[in-house]
Amino acid sequence: MDDNSKLETEELLTCLYIHLFHPNQANRPLFHNLPLNKPYKMDAEDPLRLGRDGQTCIFVLNDTAVSRKQLSIQAYRKAGSQFLSFMIQNMSQKVKLMVGGSELRYLERAELDDKVLCRFGRYELLIWQEPGESENKFEVLFETCNTPPSQELGIDVPCKPPVMDTGLPWRNFDNGAPVSQEPLESDETVVLV
Repeated sequence: MDDNSKLETEELLTCLYIHLFHPNQANRPLFHNLPLNKPYKMDAEDPLRLGRDGQTCIFVLNDTAVSRKQLSIQAYRKAGSQFLSFMIQNMSQKVKLMVGGSELRYLERAELDDKVLCRFGRYELLIWQEPGESENKFEVLFETCNTPPSQELGIDVPCKPPVMDTGLPWRNFDNGAPVSQEPLESDETVVLV
């Protein structure tokens, strides 16, 4: 018998990528309890729980500012679909969870888009999915970012005022003559031109 006939082909698992950022991550071991840069296999029926309590959460953040149970991500399948989808739920009674542009309060949930930015406290999680074939398992891959994902995505980055090509201050032209937006003073009398 050929040994190759005994080998089973392994199903390609859906992968949930989670890029983590906190402004103090270089100074504090916030993520040292997470399996960073290593795919972690999960059963689809088990929720992915993230928080500071190692008894109730599979993935633990080493930060007292984080709720014991911060958030939960649950895999599910839509009717008629062969691919896994994911829902995220805020498990914190104190801290709101921002998912994309939506705010989730305690026990509220939202469907995760293919790529979405989630924020709570000073944490940012950029989450995206790579579909797979398995209906009963998926992988999660945690990685840290050196810059906030919101900055990379251009979210909450203040816009700079436009600069005119001429470099001159903005003026309104009325009847062909430039009109300054600033008052001109002459002997303590304000004259608007």
